[in-house]
Amino acid sequence: MPIYRYIFPLIICIGLLAAACVEPYAPPATESTKSYLVVDGYVNSSDGSATVKLTRSVSLATTTAPPAELNAIVTIEDDQGKSTALTGDTKGNYTGTGIIIGSNRLYRVRIVTSDKQEYLSDFVTLKDSPPIDDLAWVPLNDGVDVVVSTHDDTDNSRYYQWSFDETWEYTAVYLSGFIFENDTLLPRPFDQYIYRCWRTTSSQNIIIASTDQLQKDVVDKKTLTHIPAGSQKLFIKYSMLAHQRVLTRDAYDYWEQLEKTTESLGGLFDPQPGKVSGNIHNTSNPDEPVLGYFSGGSVTSKRIFIKLGDLPNELRRYQGQEGCMIDTVLLEDVKNFIPIYSEALGTATNGPITIGYIFTSKTCADCRTQGGVTTKPDFWQ
Repeated sequence: MPIYRYIFPLIICIGLLAAACVEPYAPPATESTKSYLVVDGYVNSSDGSATVKLTRSVSLATTTAPPAELNAIVTIEDDQGKSTALTGDTKGNYTGTGIIIGSNRLYRVRIVTSDKQEYLSDFVTLKDSPPIDDLAWVPLNDGVDVVVSTHDDTDNSRYYQWSFDETWEYTAVYLSGFIFENDTLLPRPFDQYIYRCWRTTSSQNIIIASTDQLQKDVVDKKTLTHIPAGSQKLFIKYSMLAHQRVLTRDAYDYWEQLEKTTESLGGLFDPQPGKVSGNIHNTSNPDEPVLGYFSGGSVTSKRIFIKLGDLPNELRRYQGQEGCMIDTVLLEDVKNFIPIYSEALGTATNGPITIGYIFTSKTCADCRTQGGVTTKPDFWQ
């Protein structure tokens, strides 16, 4: 007989006895108000660029996005004293180009925050990445997996990390044929159509793999993401641009530890449950926890497209927006309906006479409300 048959009644009894004195308890980590610096930095030796993202940690009880660390002074330094200043934006991203990458040089990042705290990473070795052998998609019963394969004949890579940018084409439920300007409905110009959009997002999860325990330095069909059946991403056409890096053993150990720690919470910039030591330190307070890691090397990339027509029949379905309704509004009532129904699809007629317009909600006729833009990407096939 299973042991839970005995344990469960015991738990109930204990719970009833203790109910009168139990108070809600939140672990200290969920209530901590201390905010630590979070750093994700990389020097790209392929094009002499660098990116450093700075945010602040938040407690587990926080539901809002971690705040960006703004107005910091961020520089990339090599072991011969040369430095390059990075430029920050309003989202905590600091970037720079034109960095001269020297052979066998070591690099580090120096950060001075707006409150005059200085943070310095360890010097790191730049690791070259072999090419991505294959980026492919695999149909499954519940959707599609996008997988990557690579290898290194020299056996010098061993520790890999991937990220990706994904873009997909989609449409609104209805085509808006009119535009409302100066209290007047006018035919919508073709260059102002809001029916077809492209949306781009970046990966958030930690994706790593090690071949250290394998005889050959080969990664075969590592899953980068799963796209569920019925997803908007597979409605028309989907594209992924995958990026591959090679890590040092120390960097890999850090990301593996962070992956295990945050596997139920999200990525690096989500709330952190505890200290995960990286290679960045507060120069005046070495005991202060600093989350994140600075590394560098070459980056190899590869793009893939998935078209609706390429999918098996059982995966060619799209769970679109539900509840999209249309309504006919008479001419004399149009102005009163504009605040509620913000997109006009076409005219309503009685024979040759226009008596009104057919309206729907903005979310049903403006693809931009779903996060996309109407400008087709340059790389789109």
